[in-house]
Amino acid sequence: MKVYHMSENIQTGQSFTTDYKHYGALVEPFVKAMKHSFEMFYGLILSAEYSGSVLAQYNLKGMPTHEIKWATEGIFEYVRRNEFPDAPSRMKANYFFKNIEECQKLYDEDWENATPEEKQKIKLYEVELTGKYLECDMCLFDEAFEIMWEFESPMQMMNVMNLARKYYRGEQSEHSVMEIISEEAAVVGKEIDLKK
Repeated sequence: MKVYHMSENIQTGQSFTTDYKHYGALVEPFVKAMKHSFEMFYGLILSAEYSGSVLAQYNLKGMPTHEIKWATEGIFEYVRRNEFPDAPSRMKANYFFKNIEECQKLYDEDWENATPEEKQKIKLYEVELTGKYLECDMCLFDEAFEIMWEFESPMQMMNVMNLARKYYRGEQSEHSVMEIISEEAAVVGKEIDLKK
């Protein structure tokens, strides 16, 4: 199956690797906290938020909203391991789209305020994907991420878990944007021009 992938750090002929940025290590503590209790999970979020504030105070580089991103991923990974163990892990998977138009739309949304130099770094590639993959609505993850902004109750945790279940079942929201996640080996194909 031909799919499309945007990247600033991969080239034609290169093989995709899983969890190449090692983000799994940032998610694992949240998965472990989920096994214990809401209180432990919430405490970890507050601890991560504090660590981020300390980094910002001393002008050290950190990812804005890091605790929200990794906590959301932690809930999704917890649900996947316990209820959808055969599904690819978001932390290990590579992300693709079925058509160029979807990539162009996401490029325009994600990079509309970027400098020309930043935009120039992003390339679009055609990839031949074989083996197991899963089509999921990325808007469901975005909705979960939004809930995590105000996270403070077990009910919110349940809501995010329900969104994770919908995501892994392949359900679609009203304005769905379907992403393809796969842990399978794949090689980067030809580069395709993006309108910049």
